[in-house]
Amino acid sequence: MSFIELKTKDIKKLKKQLHTQNNGICPLLGISIPMDKTVLDHIHKLKSDEYAKDKGTIRNAIEFRANLLEGKISNNWKRLFGTDETTYPIDLPSFLRNLADYLEAGAFKENENYYIHPSEVKKAKKIKKLSYNKMVKEFKLTYPNRKVPEYPKSNKLTKTIDKFFKEFNIQNFYYKS
Repeated sequence: MSFIELKTKDIKKLKKQLHTQNNGICPLLGISIPMDKTVLDHIHKLKSDEYAKDKGTIRNAIEFRANLLEGKISNNWKRLFGTDETTYPIDLPSFLRNLADYLEAGAFKENENYYIHPSEVKKAKKIKKLSYNKMVKEFKLTYPNRKVPEYPKSNKLTKTIDKFFKEFNIQNFYYKS
């Protein structure tokens, strides 16, 4: 086994060769990519002095965004699990295969019910007191005899106030999240 050290001037030629071998299709995305969006992906040496088939070598020509994502995934894997592959609970390719299966499986479902995580539960809209008072003042000029709901102690948009806003087509710029 031998290793050919490329020079910067050789990159364009090899990238074009690999792009042609791939019929212009990114091996990761499975879509046609133009030459100007293609980069040469390589395996980083990880500060090793020695070359090996998995250290410093070119993998393929891929779309630049796919290359960025691959780099982020690989680098974060090493950051989180270290660089000693003997201590990994699983190798990265196996993890990614498991991740694909996991994502395709979708949401947990029990008896036709799905659970919403607390951080994803819709928050009640809040009403700015200053804006509410301004709206009441303007409203009273147009409808002096109409009763206006009290400002809620919770600052939250109540059903009564929401109904009132809808009835008089008062826009939601009075809300805050």
